[in-house]
Amino acid sequence: MAPEKDFLKLHLESMGPHRAILRSVEAKLMSKVPLKHPVLDLGVGDGHFASIAYDEPIDVGIDVLERDLREAASRKGIYRNLVLASATDMPFADASFNTVVSNCVIEHIPNLNATLHEIHRVLAPGGTFATTVPSQHFAEYLLGSTIFRKIGLKFLANAYGNFFNKISKHYHTYSPEVWKEKLENLGFKVIEQKYYFSQKAHHTFDLCHYIALPMWITKRLFGKWVIHPAITKPLEPILRKHYNEPWPDEGAYHFLIAVKE
Repeated sequence: MAPEKDFLKLHLESMGPHRAILRSVEAKLMSKVPLKHPVLDLGVGDGHFASIAYDEPIDVGIDVLERDLREAASRKGIYRNLVLASATDMPFADASFNTVVSNCVIEHIPNLNATLHEIHRVLAPGGTFATTVPSQHFAEYLLGSTIFRKIGLKFLANAYGNFFNKISKHYHTYSPEVWKEKLENLGFKVIEQKYYFSQKAHHTFDLCHYIALPMWITKRLFGKWVIHPAITKPLEPILRKHYNEPWPDEGAYHFLIAVKE
């Protein structure tokens, strides 16, 4: 059996530390989802996540941004087909896929009901839907929110959390119970749910946004977050503690798997 990928190391080689720690934990989760073909990846972005998380090509990937699809297409062997399409109106026949995966995407889509309905429609009976999303604790667990709350500035704590949700374009940050209800109302059966990213991990994630500010410049100038792996190497021991932490009882993010009954 091949050794498990070091998703943290792979992400740190090419991404800012805030994205690297979050995406590496998500890759641990999503890489374990059995991919029964044909597989749809909803919201491929630039294709970076799939290039690391999955060991086999994805049949179809969709996104609404043409520039991201071009970058995803440049990563050879990741997607067999890429389609410019909205998750609320997918150009596929009913029951076209046996698996739909979506990593931190559907929270960015205002019309969630239409999105979930479309996922249900394009899945074959017995098909699997797996996704990661921010939880109801996302804003509360940020380091800035926590600091303001501890010094009694609740208004600033709320404002900080709301600001991050706004710039992150989070339209939906629900509890596992709410997600379960929404999916079951459409005819899904939720078979696995777990929180990930503890409050301490989320504190580090928040702090890493500020550490990564110089990398925004290199991203703009050279198209790369990391111009040399040595830049992020000193952060690896700190981030690895969160990468290796057990799944928390409550967390800033939420992973779920549901089956179309």
